[in-house]
Amino acid sequence: MNRKNAKMLWGALIVFLILLSYILPYTIMSGIQAWYGSFLLWGIIGILIIVANIMVTRDWRE
Repeated sequence: MNRKNAKMLWGALIVFLILLSYILPYTIMSGIQAWYGSFLLWGIIGILIIVANIMVTRDWRE
């Protein structure tokens, strides 16, 4: 896999994770009354997005 395809894959993962962070709490997790369910989900997704951003931008040079 070349670098452009890898970056497109990581970018698609970022978009998917952002959509997942909006969809899951308001659909599947809507029956959970505790606040920490969605907080944990958003925390994990946030960490995954940070890792994906690092993977996308690690080859940038000035």
